[in-house]
Amino acid sequence: MNKVFDLKDFAKGEKESERVEGRNALIYTRVSSSEQVDGQSLEVQLEKCREYAAKHSYTVLGEFGGSYESAKSDKERKEFNRMLTFIRKSKIKIDVVIVFSTSRFSRTGSTTIIEEVEARGAYVVSATSTYDPRTPVGKYMQLMELANARFQNDEKRATTIENSIKALLKGRWIGKTPRGYDQKTTKKEQVITVNEEGKLLRKAFLWKAYNKLSNEEIRHRLASEGLIICKQKLSEVFKNPFYCGYMAHKFLQGDIVKGNHPALVSEEIFLKVNGELSKNHSGYELKIDKDYAPLLGSIKCPCCGHNLTASISTKMRKRFGRTDIGYYVCGRKGCRFNSSTRKVHEAFEILLNSYALSDKVENLLKIQLAMTFDAMNKENQERVKGIKANVKKKEKELEQAETNYVLCTDAKKQGICEKVIGRLENEIKDLKIELANLDTGILNLDRFIDFAFKMRSNLFELWQLQGLEGKRKLQKLLFSDGFIYDKNSGDIEPKSVNVFFVLNSSYTNPYRDKNKRTNRDFNDSSRRVLEAGLEPAQPLLAKGF
Repeated sequence: MNKVFDLKDFAKGEKESERVEGRNALIYTRVSSSEQVDGQSLEVQLEKCREYAAKHSYTVLGEFGGSYESAKSDKERKEFNRMLTFIRKSKIKIDVVIVFSTSRFSRTGSTTIIEEVEARGAYVVSATSTYDPRTPVGKYMQLMELANARFQNDEKRATTIENSIKALLKGRWIGKTPRGYDQKTTKKEQVITVNEEGKLLRKAFLWKAYNKLSNEEIRHRLASEGLIICKQKLSEVFKNPFYCGYMAHKFLQGDIVKGNHPALVSEEIFLKVNGELSKNHSGYELKIDKDYAPLLGSIKCPCCGHNLTASISTKMRKRFGRTDIGYYVCGRKGCRFNSSTRKVHEAFEILLNSYALSDKVENLLKIQLAMTFDAMNKENQERVKGIKANVKKKEKELEQAETNYVLCTDAKKQGICEKVIGRLENEIKDLKIELANLDTGILNLDRFIDFAFKMRSNLFELWQLQGLEGKRKLQKLLFSDGFIYDKNSGDIEPKSVNVFFVLNSSYTNPYRDKNKRTNRDFNDSSRRVLEAGLEPAQPLLAKGF
């Protein structure tokens, strides 16, 4: 039995003559911003696309876009992606996507966005063009239009960058100002002012520069005053030279320029803050807000020299529910140093008590400190004396000039007197400012010295009475470079000691066993005695005093 097969049923494609209009379409419109000219507004685009659909007998199944989306990044356009999803899920075949202009559809020069539509069985047609993208010539015209849009975009960008660089070099900021500033920019002028957040950020710089607080402590302080900022943003603030009056921008290619905006802090404070930040080489900040380990931030590993961290004993916590057993540990990879917080704190108590003075030498030391202060302040006192004499002289000249002005009847001479009076007033004002800066005398020097000795005689007690922040301040005051705990000997060895606390008597220290004294104690003993001579001894100024 012969079977007849119609092989045409297995053919693919369609004849060119069979392609007819009057099928299904979608409309897609977009502009990059609300500032587009009226000739290409969303309303005009939509009207033009509807006219095109009616002229070519297309049935519009949906309209997409209608919003302000950038054409610089095709993949991130929400409305475009929503349209692609509609085409993929539609049970009715979509033949074309009508756009106002191919150059408005995409300005990246890439054909990907066109191919995304074609991969779903549809073509992109332009309502303002006459070519058919389904023909080779039409496809070529479409690709040329995309390339031309990219060229125009790049040309515009180059001009924008050139103008931006010129503005930056003149001290004019481009873009949005950093946090802490308000900005009002017109074509003629730009006014940048410090707002309330900026005033709080200024405090943050000062806390970091002078109090050496951790970023976490600063964040808590700012939050208590109403400024919420994450640790990453706070680090960005500290590293941004905009806050000290300078501008850094990628258009400047590695250079910085002086800006016209007001600075939050001086260059000195900005560099000091970043000097503190640079000490953290590991890239993260050690968490030192642990009440059971107040020595964090000062105590260092005796093996590798890095700052120690602390943790609660997991074993004691899980087995017995105790959370008061802590350890100082080194977090550096390969270093296994750890020591009980209790033992370290006992050694720290012995160390602080070792700086107590004998009553037999305290009075002599007070006299010596008063004489030292006077000797070191002698030059300033002489300058103060000279400036006061000069102020007195200028005030007499001013009084005479004012008398001449009152008695003079000649308008020309009165004008000269006014100039003289103004000059003398400014000179006196400047001299008084300089005088205020030089007058470093302490009105109650004896009381100040008594307070310092009282603090020194009860160091450990004073340390115990402080909160966590107060303890850290006292540690930094005594041992600015930190200290190392020797697990074998049970002693704490400071890397450096504030000179005021180094001053020690030659009498036996009742707070420390002789057998526990280290070689450092004996080597330092000669340096702890004040130099004697015709002039008062002049030790280095103690930090914090």
